Amino acid sequence: MRLTLQVQLTMRVLLGEPDGELYGLELVDATGLPPGTIYPIMARLEGAGWVTSRWEETGPEAMGRPRRRYYRLTADGVARAREALAASDARRRGRRGRRAVGGALPGDALPGGAS
Repeated sequence: MRLTLQVQLTMRVLLGEPDGELYGLELVDATGLPPGTIYPIMARLEGAGWVTSRWEETGPEAMGRPRRRYYRLTADGVARAREALAASDARRRGRRGRRAVGGALPGDALPGGAS
């Protein structure tokens, strides 16, 4: 699965409630991402087996609103999300760590013509 920044953000929110359930608009509110981004992400995560979903049991007419679809990380999803986010964080730290004093990258010419 491709871990875009949006997918990573969504997984971080889900990991904040690893045993809980969140419905789509809660994820929209928590991530700041639009529904047109959240719902395809959730479909991909569910297809990969990282999350499960269920429809709210109460009928929409009883609630006066549309039924909610709740999402929950699977046990495998918790482990894989933590692993994927840790790897992503390590890569990001590695890119930052390659910068030497003054913002130079290894192999860049040093000030004063030395290299």
